[in-house]
Amino acid sequence: MTNQSARDNTEYRNLATNTFFSFMFNYSSLFFTFIYSFLLARLFTDALWGLLILATSYIIIIVTITSLLPPGLNFVLNYYIPRYLILNEKVKIKSLIRNSVIVKFSFLIPIFIISILLFNIFSYFFIDTLVSLFFILSPLIFINNFNLIVLAINRSFNRFNYNFLFLVLKNCIHIIPLFIFFIYEINIEIEIAAWIVLISSIIPFLLNSLFVFIMVYKIKPIGNKPDSFKKDVSKTFKYGIYIGFTDLIERLSREAQLQGIGFVISPDVVTGFNIARNYQKLGEYSIASFHFPLLTSFTKLNTKENYEQIDMIYRVAYKITLFLLLIISGILFFSVEFVLDFVFLEARLIYSNLLRLIVLASIFQVLAIFVQSHFNAQHKVKLSLFLRIFYTSISIPLFFIGLYFFGVEGAILYGLIVGSILSMVIQIFATYKFGNIKLNIKGIILQYITFFVPLIITIFLKELIFKDATSNLIENLGLSHFKKLDFLSIGTFLILFILMNLILKTVTSSDIKYFESFLNKERFFDKYMLKGLNILKRFTRD
Repeated sequence: MTNQSARDNTEYRNLATNTFFSFMFNYSSLFFTFIYSFLLARLFTDALWGLLILATSYIIIIVTITSLLPPGLNFVLNYYIPRYLILNEKVKIKSLIRNSVIVKFSFLIPIFIISILLFNIFSYFFIDTLVSLFFILSPLIFINNFNLIVLAINRSFNRFNYNFLFLVLKNCIHIIPLFIFFIYEINIEIEIAAWIVLISSIIPFLLNSLFVFIMVYKIKPIGNKPDSFKKDVSKTFKYGIYIGFTDLIERLSREAQLQGIGFVISPDVVTGFNIARNYQKLGEYSIASFHFPLLTSFTKLNTKENYEQIDMIYRVAYKITLFLLLIISGILFFSVEFVLDFVFLEARLIYSNLLRLIVLASIFQVLAIFVQSHFNAQHKVKLSLFLRIFYTSISIPLFFIGLYFFGVEGAILYGLIVGSILSMVIQIFATYKFGNIKLNIKGIILQYITFFVPLIITIFLKELIFKDATSNLIENLGLSHFKKLDFLSIGTFLILFILMNLILKTVTSSDIKYFESFLNKERFFDKYMLKGLNILKRFTRD
């Protein structure tokens, strides 16, 4: 094996391992979110819970805006550090990290003080509980902002596992006290929950920052002389300003949806929409988990001008990701009532349609992650920003038109489903025109057919046969806690989906085998990924 092919195999294996830990990071976060929601649903009313969501949303908006000062600094680190590692310019890595921390602090401290003063000035517009929650959570403005830098540094050095471990620590600190309150039926104020949120963020942040400091301190300054402070800051503005605004628009559009529902309808419905968004993440994270691993790998491959491998990884990874997401989305679609009843209590079954619609919206949002990762790795950050502006100019007006005339269900249908389909058409064109990657449009359409045909048939059978049969069977077995689990519909969908894939050959055994080549059988986590792919391969053929 040549040195070049060995380096390529190493990069593929890094991509696979990093994606695995990215999956673990995202899905563990979501798993803990559902446990957290399970506890809050039993400790507080919808109105109080809605206030905590709104207060957190204000913090997120401020963090999102302040992430532009300097713009997209975490993305700059994710772009330049892998390049410097390939070029063995470690002296530039140390200077870039040092200068990034300095410039971040110089912006963040005054912004934090100004944010507190401004909220104090305008606090008379809000109820006292909301004001109290904001001031308790306000240190998160600083912590979450700087944590973006810490997480980015870990990702750049392929330490996705560290981010995962500190996430687990954070959520253990977060959930255990609430669990104790729930078990012993202790009444608590919503402010106590906010203090728990704050403490659970501070401890892992400090520990992770310490580990990053030690790692960077041990780097030997190999290479040419370091770049000046001015040059490092200029990289932030040349690369980061566009990607920072891209991220800002995406984040603000999400928070605008949440705040719009609270303003147009009520805080109670905000809770329902927030539950739906968290439920959507069960499928969405299978896509999002590829973002930073792809960005890191595409950046290295672009630096080595290995464009053929980028093309192959792009097309195969997209096909398999869509395949997995469609399976997950079908299961989620028929699990809505069970999750709402089991996690959020029966009274919240009124949000069932919101959850189903938002699951359907997620299946049209796959390609955006691949397009953005590819363009950012090519330094085509202006194009990424333009595309994000274009998507948002379509989806947000549609969302608020749907919200005003048809309520939250209309907002999801028009803004998230129709808007995502229109955006996807643009993404396919941009991938071919500017990314030099020609996707198989016929194959993509066939993949969606393998989803919607089984879905429609299963819905018909559910209403006609399964509804009474499932409830009667569960009742006879004495499993009252699982009375809403529609296992007959889930099983029927999976069988029909697999049969459709075998007939249309949307994902083949060759695709799975190629993806397996990324993995290293000697690695612990890769072994389990290979077992999962072997199971998946049984339901495919060439």
